[in-house]
Amino acid sequence: MKIVIVGAGAQGAVVADILQRAGTPPIAFVDEALAGRTILGVPVCASLDQIEHDAVIVAIGDNAARRRVMERLAGERFATAIHPFSSIAPSATVSEGAMICAGAIVAPRAVIGRGALLNTKSSVDHDSVVGDFVHVAPGATLGGNVHVGEETLIAAGATIVSERSIGARTVVGAGAVVVQDVGDDVTALGVPARITSDRRSEEPSR
Repeated sequence: MKIVIVGAGAQGAVVADILQRAGTPPIAFVDEALAGRTILGVPVCASLDQIEHDAVIVAIGDNAARRRVMERLAGERFATAIHPFSSIAPSATVSEGAMICAGAIVAPRAVIGRGALLNTKSSVDHDSVVGDFVHVAPGATLGGNVHVGEETLIAAGATIVSERSIGARTVVGAGAVVVQDVGDDVTALGVPARITSDRRSEEPSR
């Protein structure tokens, strides 16, 4: 399969490495800012139109930006990137465009949403649902039957105990331990995690 990676930054390099190790090396990156370079032996082009391809994968770390680009490419076929040293239960569901890095674990009946990113050594336990365009950062752990809303960041080393719900577009800080449900558009920090800010109030007025 001819796969093109959209985005040639740090996340793009990680995804290229995953695909190379999985035996489906990408044929190119698309990144206008880095066009003309070669990254991990893969050429960077300015436009997807220049490349004959079968599928794309959007490798952009920012959740909202990743969503915007995938929606702009709605007519494309989206590949997944699953590192051979990850563990995905046969009964789990991994949606299109998802990226699962080395050491990640996805337990039985878990659902990984569209364009979601499970970073190095993250863990999603049984029956959990990771929403579209979520990022579960390195070493973060979701207990069983945890629900995470779209575009949320579970930062490095954070823990969500079983049966908890995390809202959409929320940030759970590095090392935090979530023992109660957390709503949409907030930041939760600490042990146990507490709401420290409403992210909607931090956005500039329009």
